[in-house]
Amino acid sequence: MKDYISVRFFKNDILCGYCNQLTRGRVYDGGEAIVCTVCSGPMLELTSDDYAGETTIIFDPEDYDGAS
Repeated sequence: MKDYISVRFFKNDILCGYCNQLTRGRVYDGGEAIVCTVCSGPMLELTSDDYAGETTIIFDPEDYDGAS
């Protein structure tokens, strides 16, 4: 990510829980949150102080199929 200010997070559009719009989410360089590209609401926030060592997070939207 060193050449980018932000990158998309999700491969496919998912529904934002704040604005109910489809988004792929963004992670900003140095950030600790995945934010909606429409409303900028946090979709997932992590604090590095909460995790020691390595952490793997598997995000599986609740059976979301992309249809709305």
